[in-house]
Amino acid sequence: MKEFEQCNILGCEVYHNGYQGGDAGHGGYVTIHFKDICGTSMMLNGKDVKEFKFTFQGDSERDTLIDALEYVLNELKKDQRK
Repeated sequence: MKEFEQCNILGCEVYHNGYQGGDAGHGGYVTIHFKDICGTSMMLNGKDVKEFKFTFQGDSERDTLIDALEYVLNELKKDQRK
């Protein structure tokens, strides 16, 4: 687990098995796991959580996840602290 530190410590892991040539039935997946190591305030579906994982299955889902994460990063970087 890679740790990211500021006033809090956030852990993150990414698991995947690359492109598998099809949909979820062909075994392709991406799992992202976030974990509060120390002092990280996180909510999921309106509830406080200490960690969560999510998984996307299939090649198309992998591609749209990448597109969505790039969108999120670009939006957040517009107003990033220096």
